[in-house]
Amino acid sequence: MAPSLLRQETTDGDVISRIFLVRHGDRFDYANPSWVDSAKKSGCLVTDPPLSALGHRQASETAAYLQKIIKENTPNNEDNEEGGSGGIHKILVSPYLRVIQTATPTAHAFGIPLSIENGLSEAHATPDKVLPTPHQRFAYFPMLDPNYNSLLNVKPTPGFYCPKTGFACEAFAGRYCQRMETFARCLER
Repeated sequence: MAPSLLRQETTDGDVISRIFLVRHGDRFDYANPSWVDSAKKSGCLVTDPPLSALGHRQASETAAYLQKIIKENTPNNEDNEEGGSGGIHKILVSPYLRVIQTATPTAHAFGIPLSIENGLSEAHATPDKVLPTPHQRFAYFPMLDPNYNSLLNVKPTPGFYCPKTGFACEAFAGRYCQRMETFARCLER
């Protein structure tokens, strides 16, 4: 998931942003290894598994924990311009199903839509038209903002292919680390 952005203004007009980075919950394929073969037979993308039952519990626990942290660290009655509560500005998620599922309870808890940020994609990300688009995901995840424009898009590195899918992908670790540095600079704006 993440980052979730908490923005507060200081008395001298500066803005302080707090970023909460949250890893996705437990993956279904890790809890149920036979899923990969079944997914392949069904034509599913094996690198985009859903959450396991444990992962769904972790997602709910994360939302509750973030609510507690935000409540303890936010002045009373502070709302943001997007209608969310407690000073939360935005919830960014990578385009992967397990990440969207992890963040959904947090989006519900704060009343803030999820924004799919391609720049948060994992290592060996398979860019382009491999994963469903935000508009396609919206049918199943109405907390998504299908009109959010990603700050950063992943580009395949010539000659590099995902070992699990064979799709062109970004080189790991060099390009991935460069992308994370670039993404951090985008967030500073």
